Amino acid sequence: MLNVRTLPDTTGNRGADLLRVSLKVQSLSLDESEKFVEKRKSESSDVQDNCKSSILKIISLDEIAWHDTLDDCWFAIYDYVYDCTGFVKDHPGGLDVILEYAGRDATLSFIGTGHSKFAKQTLEKYLIGELPLNERIYRIPGGVKITGF
Repeated sequence: MLNVRTLPDTTGNRGADLLRVSLKVQSLSLDESEKFVEKRKSESSDVQDNCKSSILKIISLDEIAWHDTLDDCWFAIYDYVYDCTGFVKDHPGGLDVILEYAGRDATLSFIGTGHSKFAKQTLEKYLIGELPLNERIYRIPGGVKITGF
């Protein structure tokens, strides 16, 4: 709310000046509320990503590449890094499928296979980090968009 104090009119244009002030105040108010709404939309849509990102270790693709065996199996999915060493032998599709993508990005394979919601929840148990910003291709402005994540 704006309190306007009127001053004595010395120019004869009092009505026009008040109209300009009123329009300017209304314009600022709308601009600020639109920015607030857009900011809130952006914040709420990224809540899960922000919560994860605030506690995760940054792990490069080079580091992931060193973990490509049955006894040490890491991969990236949707720019997150998972250590699935303890799950490889229990994977319903067999261990060969996981080992094929060990040490690299497995996003397209994971999405293309049509994993269930349960599989995605299981994957979360093995989350250990995320890729650095300069190595991400999904969770960045203008990045590749994938449904289901």
